[in-house]
Amino acid sequence: MSSGACEAMFKAGGQPGSQPGGQPHGPTNRLAPKELYSPFGGPHRSICGLTSASPLSARPACIPQPCPSKLSPSKQAGLRLERQLQAALPGSVRGQWFSFQDDNGPGVCQPDLLFPFLPYFLCVIEIKYTLVPGAHQKLNSLYIPVVQAALRKPCAGVVIVKNLDPRYRRGRIFTDLKAAADAAFDRGFPTLVQWSGQSLLRSV
Repeated sequence: MSSGACEAMFKAGGQPGSQPGGQPHGPTNRLAPKELYSPFGGPHRSICGLTSASPLSARPACIPQPCPSKLSPSKQAGLRLERQLQAALPGSVRGQWFSFQDDNGPGVCQPDLLFPFLPYFLCVIEIKYTLVPGAHQKLNSLYIPVVQAALRKPCAGVVIVKNLDPRYRRGRIFTDLKAAADAAFDRGFPTLVQWSGQSLLRSV
């Protein structure tokens, strides 16, 4: 997905690639990061003192293209689920890369899916075949601040999973994306959707 396509998708109001000082002040802005990581690879990085963010037109040269035949079965299942959800959400953007700069230096990140509920907010989606710890925090401490700054849109985070691990279930489990995104935006923290092939946009 090119940066031009990404910018066109979220065209209404403001210019992407701005300084965070001009971003909307939604509920997700008030949550501070707790951990700091390397800009590339390893555990996810948490944003601290974000100064700029922009959509990229292509995969960064520093990030190698994975070889499909070398991916684990669980990773392959996760990628299939991403493709299925993209098809189930017409108008979504999959795999858009962003660059950013914060107190720890330059970094890049790639949310799984972006879906517009404009003019209200943009939904940033983390997809997991099976729910694992850290999915909600990754949205809140990395993807949402970066996307919100880069595209100058208020954002809400939603984790979508196929399988639920009872050990990590917390709070309400949604089956409709709009209801989940509304709740996430109102509470300032990502919500959870379990997807088994049902329509995700019933309330739109």
